[in-house]
Amino acid sequence: MRRICPCLLALVCVWLALARVSPAQQAGGVAPAGPQVHVVRSVVGAKGEEHNGKFVMTEPRSVFYVPEDREVIVYFEWEGNKGVHHCEGSVRGPSGQFATMSSFDYTATQPRFAGFWRVPLSESSPQGNWIFESRVDGEVAGQLTFQIVASAKPADVVKQRALPTPAELYKQATSATVLIENLNEKGGVLRRGSGFFSKDGSVVTSFRTIEGARDLRLVLADGKTLASPSIAAWNRHQDWAILSTAAKGAPTLKFAESKTWNIGDHCYWLTVKSDGTRILSDGDIVGAQSPASYGERIDISGGYDFAAVGGALLNDQGEVIGVLGGALPESLLHGYAYQTQGDVSELVLGVGSGTAIASTVLPQTLPSAAVTLQSLWDKGQMMPPVSNAKYVLFGMLSQGEQIKGKHFTAVDRSLQVNFRRGDTSATVLIHFANNESFKSTATIKLYDLDNHLIAAGKPEKVGVSRGEVVAERMWQVPISNLLAGIYRVDIEFADGVAWRQFFKVTD
Repeated sequence: MRRICPCLLALVCVWLALARVSPAQQAGGVAPAGPQVHVVRSVVGAKGEEHNGKFVMTEPRSVFYVPEDREVIVYFEWEGNKGVHHCEGSVRGPSGQFATMSSFDYTATQPRFAGFWRVPLSESSPQGNWIFESRVDGEVAGQLTFQIVASAKPADVVKQRALPTPAELYKQATSATVLIENLNEKGGVLRRGSGFFSKDGSVVTSFRTIEGARDLRLVLADGKTLASPSIAAWNRHQDWAILSTAAKGAPTLKFAESKTWNIGDHCYWLTVKSDGTRILSDGDIVGAQSPASYGERIDISGGYDFAAVGGALLNDQGEVIGVLGGALPESLLHGYAYQTQGDVSELVLGVGSGTAIASTVLPQTLPSAAVTLQSLWDKGQMMPPVSNAKYVLFGMLSQGEQIKGKHFTAVDRSLQVNFRRGDTSATVLIHFANNESFKSTATIKLYDLDNHLIAAGKPEKVGVSRGEVVAERMWQVPISNLLAGIYRVDIEFADGVAWRQFFKVTD
């Protein structure tokens, strides 16, 4: 929701003379789409305020203590068609007391819109559970429950939390964020990503940030560097890793308690400019998904570049609710692009839309002993980087082949990444670069999504003379015996991977 549009509501009736209903209600509008009116999210609390064009509950809770608590605030956010909507609310008490709240008409210029009601409390408010129901255009559009008790407010009850300003959020986030340099065996930088300090010197990041590294170097906010951190915990499928460092006094980011976020919530994250400086980006949580074995994902309304992967996704309070990253396997089919840094060429997964790994998937406790990067290589957790891309001018996976004696040619020289098990085979076509002469051996290898080697061809000699007009080679990839799933095919030279492509097989 980008703005709250105030709308004064008139009192329709009271809670059976037990409490009066406040006339200070408001409504507002936000973005995405939905064909029918339904509740997106709702929250009840004691205090709230408008922040960045949104209503934010600064003291969310469902238990209220009279006479100290003076009001209940209920907030609803809906999706529906654009146009005029009639919104009304009602409350029902523990003994069946019923009251209709004031109604209002709101003209929604966007499919998502919102409103909230203030319900005053008094010493005579009946104790027990209450139900607040919202209606939009005559249809039930969400319910909330809250409890009223006649006792002193406990000392440990949720206190009102002052919302930090964007400037305060930026300072807090940048001070705890680190640049993570993914290094090859020669110390060359394969890629750069992000991470952040949580507690006890632990740095949380995305597994993709450390994927294929032979060593890691962390650059802290103050410019200091930390070399060769160990790996405290990781999960390749869920796409997170926790690094162990000796930086015990570094600024940290606090995690939000359990799952405190909802679709429609405002959020912040840091993106990285070309010169390495970080900027504060903000948007909304627009979706969620929990694919089997991959953990809960949060979809946000903005994107970020690869250097931001592994950074923190923050709520309005500056608390961590997710880790940037978590691209699902389907994105591997089309999401790759080459990049070159110095004398190191690497194939990295590009980042388009915004996705984050929900912080709830991270472990609450860490193993007593950390491991080295080499241990991850030994366990088969690491995918080797594409380090010889300079030898390949163009490569693609295409459909089938035509047999001509002992030779074969691609049926159609167009990229294809989706195949059926009924397809006998696919063809890998590599057009080598001819700007310099080279000789090597090339091997085709087929892996599943967990880095397990499925099949490998025999090493073949390859050689290109500088300026050679046509320098290409083709390999066949068996398809019919593969189970449905996502696979990758690598063309390896003697000293590293030269080309890679993921593809999908369906029944």
